[in-house]
Amino acid sequence: MPRGPHPCRRAARWQRRIGWPLALAMLLPAGTAHAAAFVPGTQEPDPPTGDTTTSAPAMSAAEPLAGSGIRWVLAPWRTSGTLSLDLRTQRQDDGTRSRQSLLFGDIDFASYIWQPWFIQLRAGLGLLVAHDRSNQDTVSSVGGGSSSLTGRFALSVFPSSRFPFELRTDVSDSRARGDALGAAYRSQRLSLSQGWRPAAGNENVHLTLDHSRLIVADGGTDTLTTLQAIGTHQRVGHSVDLGASFSRNERSDSAQQSRLAALSARHSYHPTSGFRVETLATQNNVRLRGADSDDIGSDVRQISTLVSWQPRESGLPQGRMPEGEARRYPDAPLQVTGSARWVEAGSSTNGASARVQAFNATLGVAKELSRTWRLAAAASLGRVDGDATPPLDNGSVSGSVTWAPAALSRSGWQYAPTVSTSGSFSQTSLDEGRRSASLQLAHSLSRSVVVGSGHRLALAVSQSAAARHDSGADAISKALAHSASMSWQSSGDDASQTVAGLTLSDSRAWARERGSFQLVNLQLTRRTQLSRSASWSANLTLQVSRNSSSELDPFSGQQRTLAPGWQQFHSGSLSYANQRIFGVPRLRFTALLAANSQQLERRSVGDIDAPLERISRSLEGRLDYAIGRLEARLIARQANVDGKSVSAVFARLQRRF
Repeated sequence: MPRGPHPCRRAARWQRRIGWPLALAMLLPAGTAHAAAFVPGTQEPDPPTGDTTTSAPAMSAAEPLAGSGIRWVLAPWRTSGTLSLDLRTQRQDDGTRSRQSLLFGDIDFASYIWQPWFIQLRAGLGLLVAHDRSNQDTVSSVGGGSSSLTGRFALSVFPSSRFPFELRTDVSDSRARGDALGAAYRSQRLSLSQGWRPAAGNENVHLTLDHSRLIVADGGTDTLTTLQAIGTHQRVGHSVDLGASFSRNERSDSAQQSRLAALSARHSYHPTSGFRVETLATQNNVRLRGADSDDIGSDVRQISTLVSWQPRESGLPQGRMPEGEARRYPDAPLQVTGSARWVEAGSSTNGASARVQAFNATLGVAKELSRTWRLAAAASLGRVDGDATPPLDNGSVSGSVTWAPAALSRSGWQYAPTVSTSGSFSQTSLDEGRRSASLQLAHSLSRSVVVGSGHRLALAVSQSAAARHDSGADAISKALAHSASMSWQSSGDDASQTVAGLTLSDSRAWARERGSFQLVNLQLTRRTQLSRSASWSANLTLQVSRNSSSELDPFSGQQRTLAPGWQQFHSGSLSYANQRIFGVPRLRFTALLAANSQQLERRSVGDIDAPLERISRSLEGRLDYAIGRLEARLIARQANVDGKSVSAVFARLQRRF
């Protein structure tokens, strides 16, 4: 039986027959037509509804109209497109090298039916032809050719109305982006969106459905489906927010699955400035299946209500009380807060499940006796009921007195002392009760200094001490904490801006054993215009912490969670841009360094735009040069992709028309 041509030969034949003619087309002149978004504007009034019309010059005098005056006519298509030639080389840390030559042609179409605000249409079609060659240090080179079709379509119905609808579908190839690292994959995506709001009123409803499928070259797939619904309603004194979301993610290469579902409803009642009721109900369901076939699930549902009430004194009518000063009078009214919360949670692992229910209610009152003294009291009741343990009832009462005088000013420095003492009694159905008393002392020193024009430096240091005694403890828990912070803000005449902050804190505790906690946090944002065409910017967040004890915290009365060693988090980017590098017009240079110790965007948690692979570190240098519609780009990039080091060089020549 005769055999067909080898796939590599077919790809090479595509390049000879189609590739070079498309490349030469880059040198052809282009017209001025291009695809552009239709911006709704003032429209001419529609002619009267009838069988014919003679008033509109754009219509034929004998053109029939629909019963509503709609002409089902397609406007002339607007087109635009690109032709791209790419050369790429890539090296991984295991010694694998690969080279690619790509030819990509793409064309866009845009039109509308009757009027731009009625129905808008967009479409696109692309063809990618690639030739790959890869080899390792100990393996001979392996080559192959491939081709890929891409396309997209978008339909927008009544985009400027109270009920806009949008449909989008897209089939793309990651190699067409021109700077993709890691494994090549195809993306298939379908999106539906529907909104609605009434002609009068403050209601709003929005529904969104997204389905995304990423297909890797080796056949693995990553499928994600998300559904989101949001509704709001506002009326005098009332506000209601409703929300629902669902996401399902599956990966065929590792058999990992995740399913997340959430429902929420919030009601706010705020009839007066001194009374507010907030009610929130939520339900969350999570199902995870790992590569080792472990099936883990959890669900949490809760209802909580918060009430805040600040009655006015009859002797101080609201009209005579300065705005924002109600609580600053010696005979200011009480501030009353109350809350109630019910929670039910369940978890399951490979069929073994457990559930727990909890209810808690609190009531608190606070009164400012003067500008210096403040009294507060609180009470709470609760119940916890689990499958494996008997019900546990608990209750507590507490009170506190705080002395916080106004800050003293000396030579530009602000000094503020604070003294607070509190006592509490708590009891559960399993013990005889627990009594505790605490004393806290704190003082701080701060200053803000203007340095030159547009520069401000703020300094602050503080020290606090606490002692706490519990009836069930053998000794008094003591703690001493220090913190220092510095922030810098500046803005120059050259449009440069800087915001930087550094915070240091250290806490030591003494109880049955010694413990310590340290925290360092650095924030930096900087943008500098070096010249008319050059600028650089930086964004950095760095935080490290260490906790060497799990003792009771005398400041909060909570048990600390022991985390051995230093825990660090960092996220930042540094960029430099020059629109006229080496003094050459239209020659642009961009350098970008980005790093992130945590993956904030993940498809497993429902982020439809998250990348397939995690890039934790990336260093990129880019040169761009444009002459009319002809653009050239050269990129050198080194990155850490899913824990593997990848180095790559990209070269692209692109023609727009």
